[in-house]
This record gives sequence, C-alpha cells and structure tokens, in this order.
Amino acid sequence: MPASPSSKSSTRAKSGATGRKPKPATQKPASSLPDMMQNFNAALSIGEIGTWAWNLTENRNEWTNNFAELHGRKANQFNGSLSFFETSIHPEDRNAVKSAIQRAMQERSPYRVHYRLPSKPGQTVRWIECRGDVREGSDNTSRMLSVCHDVTDRVMAERELLNRVRQQELVAKLGSEAITEADLDSFLNKASVRIAQELGVQFIKILELLPGDKELFLRGGVGWTAGLVGTMHIPADQQSQGGYTLMSGTPTIVDDLRMEKRFTGPALLHEHGIISGFSVIIAGPDGRPFGVISAHTTEHRQFSARDISFLGSVANVIAGAVEQRLSDQRQNLLIRELRHRSGNLFSQLLALFSQTARTSVSIQDLATKFEARVMALANAHKLIAEGGWQATSLRQVLSVLLTPFGERIHLAGPDLYMDPDPAFGLSAAIHELATNASKYGALSTSEGHLDLSWSVDRTDQGPTLHIAWREHGGSQPGPDRILGFGSRLIRAVIERQLSGRIEQNFTATGLHADIAIPLGHERWPQNRQPTDAADERLLS
Repeated sequence: MPASPSSKSSTRAKSGATGRKPKPATQKPASSLPDMMQNFNAALSIGEIGTWAWNLTENRNEWTNNFAELHGRKANQFNGSLSFFETSIHPEDRNAVKSAIQRAMQERSPYRVHYRLPSKPGQTVRWIECRGDVREGSDNTSRMLSVCHDVTDRVMAERELLNRVRQQELVAKLGSEAITEADLDSFLNKASVRIAQELGVQFIKILELLPGDKELFLRGGVGWTAGLVGTMHIPADQQSQGGYTLMSGTPTIVDDLRMEKRFTGPALLHEHGIISGFSVIIAGPDGRPFGVISAHTTEHRQFSARDISFLGSVANVIAGAVEQRLSDQRQNLLIRELRHRSGNLFSQLLALFSQTARTSVSIQDLATKFEARVMALANAHKLIAEGGWQATSLRQVLSVLLTPFGERIHLAGPDLYMDPDPAFGLSAAIHELATNASKYGALSTSEGHLDLSWSVDRTDQGPTLHIAWREHGGSQPGPDRILGFGSRLIRAVIERQLSGRIEQNFTATGLHADIAIPLGHERWPQNRQPTDAADERLLS
C-alpha cells in the first residue's frame, strides 16, 4: 500500500535527522616562521649556498649561518661589518671583490665575482662565486642582496681544461719548431725554457744516453750553473734519478729528494738544492731510449698526472726531432756515399788486390786471401745497408765476421751501436785479426780460442770504445816475425781511418791486442758534418 504523504514526510524527516554530509579534510595550521627558516637554511647548507644582505641606507649587514660556514667562519663570529666579510677572502682577490661590489652600488646593476678563500699550505684552494643586485624596498631603503655558493669543483675542472688546452698548444708549437729549427741543441735549450715556465719549475734537464749506456750527457736544459749544459756527464746507473728512470721504464716522481730511498741522486741535484721533481724517458723507435727529460724544483711540490702526461708529450716531440735529424743525416750520408763510396770502394779493392798479390805465393793463394777480404767488406756493407745505413749493432757485426770459428769465440760487452763508417772500418780490422789468428795464432790450433770483449768509457776524445782481443792456446811467434799487409791494414784502419789507436803484444798464450776508437753520439745527431778524408787516406 503506498505510503501516505505524512509518512513520506516522516521518512524524509527521519532520513534528514540521521544522514550527515561528509566533513571537509582537517587542515593543519601553517608552519611557523622559525620552522620555515630552519628548513630554508638546511636547504641552503645542502646546496652549499649562503646569502647576505647589506642595508645600504643603514650600512648594516646580515647573513645566514651557512654563509658564515661557507667562508670557514662561525655564525657567532660575525660582527655585521663589511670589512669582516672581506677578511674571509683571499688577500689577492679582495680588491677585485670590492671593486665589483662598489660598481654595482654606483650603477645599481648586478654583479658576479669569483674569489678564493684563504688557505694554508697543503690545503686545497676553495673557490666561491658570489652574485648580487641592488633592490629598492617599499620602506625607501636600498639593499644589496647577494647569494654565494662553493664552485671549487667547477673552477678546478675549467682550469684543468684550460691548462690541458694550453699545454697541447705548447706541444704543437714545439713540434713545429722541432721541424724548422736547424740547430738541435738550440731547439732543446729554447724548449727547456718554455717547459720550465709551463710547469712552474726552476730546472729542466734533457739527458742524452751515450753509447755503451753507462752515462747520460746533459745535452740541453735551463736553470743549471753556467757551463754545465753541454759538458756535464751523469752516471746512468740506479743511483741517479735518470738512470733509475731508464731501468724502471716508467716515469719517476720524487716528492722530496732528501727523503728518497730508491736512489741517492747525482751531486748535480743536491748542489742545486733540488727537492721535488720527476723524469720521463725519451723513447727511441727501436726500443732503445734516446735519453731522459726531467723537471726539478727547489720547493716541495706534488706533480699531477697532467704534468707527467705533458712532459711525456714533450719527450715524444724531442724523440721525433732527434729521429728526424738522424733521418736527414742518413739521407745526406747516403747521397755522400753514392758520390764517394763507390769510387773509394773500387780504390780499396784495387789496393787490397795489389797488396795481397805482393804477399801471395801463388794464384790460388792470391784468390783465397783476396776473396776472404772482399767478402769481409761485402758482409759489413750488407749489414749496414740492410739497416738503412744507420747505427749497427757491434755484437751483430762481430758475430757475422767470426761465425766460421763457432764456439771457439767468446764475445762479451754491452749492447752498443756504431755509426756506419766506423762499423765498416772496424769490420775490416777485425777480419784481418781473425785471419792472422787462424793462420798463426790461437785459431790455427784445435785447442786455441779467442776472448773478445769491449766496453765504453769517456776520454778526452769523448765516448771511446775499448776492445780487448785475447788469444789463448796459439803458438808463440818467433822474434823474427815480420808483420805482413794484414797487420799494416789493421793499424791503418784503426789509426788513420778511425782516429784510434792499437797496441799488439805477443804473449806466451797468444796475441793480446787493445783497440781504442772514439765514438760519435750514434743516437743523437751532431751539428757537424762528417768528412770523407779518412777513407781516402786508408790505404795510401
């Protein structure tokens, strides 16, 4: 039965009495100003940002606590003066900051400035960027509002990039000058000045590894006592920084030479008050180093990986300069040889034939001796020509010449390379010594043997090769023995062609010969040009 109107009204009334509208969400009261400021300061601290305001009308300063912390101060130390803020800036940067702020005040324009904070020795320099502007308030007051934050990482990255670009430009410039500069020593000394300026050191030394690998020669540099560059020799052993660098095969960094335990360091460093430095190898194309380049300073200094990389790049430029000049020297030598060697070689062959014929007893004897001498010349030429007419291994030359005698020959000496001309001349002398030994000396008997050793020492003539020829087990020659053409050829080669000397003594055990030959700097070109006179005098 449908409800009556009264019942509907009653129902609506009842429903209205019991039904409620949903209440709005409860709203928390707004945060207090101190809480907001606390959160604001915390956010600034996380971002390493500080703010300060200068009331220009009242000449009053205010700054946030994190602004003080950013500048290495405590909040309660601030006295409200601008001068107190200035003392938190590195002395060398204060004028620039003051000028920027004053200009902003006068022109009512924004300012932006970078400055350092004062730091103690050994501490990392911190950089701050500060931006500000002058604003007019509703109360007719003028305020300079500023925001500062730590930009050390960014500044250091930018400076690192700029330093790398500058160093790359310097390396490129040195590379260009290495090609155009005719005088190698002049280039090395000029390059040393620029390297010292770039690295901020007082001393640069460029060391040439001399033949025999026993000494380093101060070929170029800057900062050293006058007269040392071009004359100073340093042992290439483990007691010197250069020698240690060569033996280790890696850059050598010295934080404090006074505390160094790996090597003592040569007197050159101690006499100049060297404390810190580092060295890198000047690598050669064949695996043998050209030498070492080093940077030194009288102050305690920690060199960076960028410094080492830069000096390594310079070392490559120097290696390229040396190699280029060696290539030019070889090319000039080849041209000279084409003009001179062919005619001179025929003269030598004719002289060999003429002199050999005088001492031969038969055609067969002549043919045998002449063929052996010609083959010795041919083998020497082959070794040198296959090597591109450049420095040739002394051990390899001796091995080829003495191969027919097998294990009866004992060779001992350092790894040594000789220029083509002395290598060629020495091979002729060694061949004659071996021929005499096989006919009359230790190699003429089955029990005899030969010890052949060599070393390099420095004499008045510069690096000098010393060869000791020691025969054992041969027959002792009689007192009336007459020296033949072979012996005269040996002396002519050593003394007249190679400007050396030879001493021969016949002992109870066999021939003892001592040979001394001055060596050129076979790894580094010299500014002088060789002459042809020695070959022309050889058999005259």
